Amino acid sequence: MARDRPSRQELIRLRRRAGFVGRRGEIAAFRDNFARAVEDPAHQFLFHVRGQAGVGKTSLVRQFEETAREQGAPTAYADEAVHGVPEAMAAISGQLAAQGHPLKVFDKLLATYRERRHEAEAAAVAAEGAPGPADQDDPQGAAPSPGSMIAAQAGLAGLGLLPGVGALTGGLDPRQVARGADRLRGLLSARLRTHDEVRLVMAPLEVLTPVFVREVSAVADESPSVALFFDTYERTGPLLDLWLRDVLVSDRYGPLAPNVVVTLAGQTALDRRC
Repeated sequence: MARDRPSRQELIRLRRRAGFVGRRGEIAAFRDNFARAVEDPAHQFLFHVRGQAGVGKTSLVRQFEETAREQGAPTAYADEAVHGVPEAMAAISGQLAAQGHPLKVFDKLLATYRERRHEAEAAAVAAEGAPGPADQDDPQGAAPSPGSMIAAQAGLAGLGLLPGVGALTGGLDPRQVARGADRLRGLLSARLRTHDEVRLVMAPLEVLTPVFVREVSAVADESPSVALFFDTYERTGPLLDLWLRDVLVSDRYGPLAPNVVVTLAGQTALDRRC
């Protein structure tokens, strides 16, 4: 029998919208943007919501997201739960897939990256923790020492394979980071199957992002628009800002569909350099 009444979830969404007070001008401006052709100089591809904690930025962003869906746009939302660019792309891909727009090639490549990265991390720890000649008869010799763990982390940080690398590398000798990275490059070249896999682990953004951009653009080509939202940008911006700038306004990762609209929300002003 066909359902002729709203679900509980639909009722909750309707009541939330009815109870949302204010910001009508911002919501109207966001909605009106979907009616403009991308060639129109007034069309915006980037919105920024800024304000102190507690003023309702996330509520407004969620209203924007609901508005975008009303206009037929697939949407995706990311906040401080993502700890880097690959995680942000993965979050977006998962949400688009849930709306019937899977990024199949990207998802397959991302799965390979995660597997090979795990191998890289294991190789770094195993190599630094392996017993030396004086340790061969020591049953505890195979356990990584604190110094070995630091050296392994230095190598991973030097290749950008650790989240929060800025805080880590700031407390390490740059020469140690460089030596660890060089050693790990050699281990990866010997351990991984192909040159493409080595590059995937050593330069994941250069490999993953062009595929991501191409498939998001394909979704946009089939839709009125695609709306992406990055909340708590005061926390995620340091990790995402340069990458997002390159995706939106440069040719580094290939052409992005013009009807991909991005909204950033955070407590601080955007970096003027970006």
